[in-house]
Amino acid sequence: MAGRIILISGPVRSGKSDYAETMAAALAAEQDTRHQTVAYIATAQPFDSEMEERIKLHRARRPDAWQTYEAPFEPWEAIQSGYEAGHRVFLLDCLTMLVTNWLCRQFPDPDTYQMIGEKEQQEVLDMLGRLHRAAAERDDLTLIIVTNEVGWGLVPEYPLGRLYRDLSGRSNRYMAEAAAQAWLVVMGLPLQLK
Repeated sequence: MAGRIILISGPVRSGKSDYAETMAAALAAEQDTRHQTVAYIATAQPFDSEMEERIKLHRARRPDAWQTYEAPFEPWEAIQSGYEAGHRVFLLDCLTMLVTNWLCRQFPDPDTYQMIGEKEQQEVLDMLGRLHRAAAERDDLTLIIVTNEVGWGLVPEYPLGRLYRDLSGRSNRYMAEAAAQAWLVVMGLPLQLK
């Protein structure tokens, strides 16, 4: 049996991270005593004071026993390190931030965003393939992934916003297909989709 992925999606401030953290803690508690802590894979980077505050709030919510891995670009390396350290339940928060990080690293100059085509978008999806394989190749591993639904609002005015919306949707769809379970959290209420 391959490792499993659980995808938890929803709009901003819907309660999806809270739900994912509760699920991760419950799954870890079911493990034998060697594997009862959660490995938290953080993808956010503190580029401004508002993001620093968000990160601080997320950290404060997590139990002290959880191990945090800062992995804004290569979360599969965090999975490898965490697995070797004895973790079997991983929580990645969040997938859309990971996509943002990859886009900004590939194209740091905003004037080049209009040049991002199918090849560059495929590179992001290939990166997600590496993440999927890192979880799938370990039979006793569970990877919970939090992501955002960003395509339910208005069509973004700028090309970068439209690209981000489209690529986030494609990324969510990719991971939902790979997932054993998929959840949508709206208004704090979880709905199992798969």
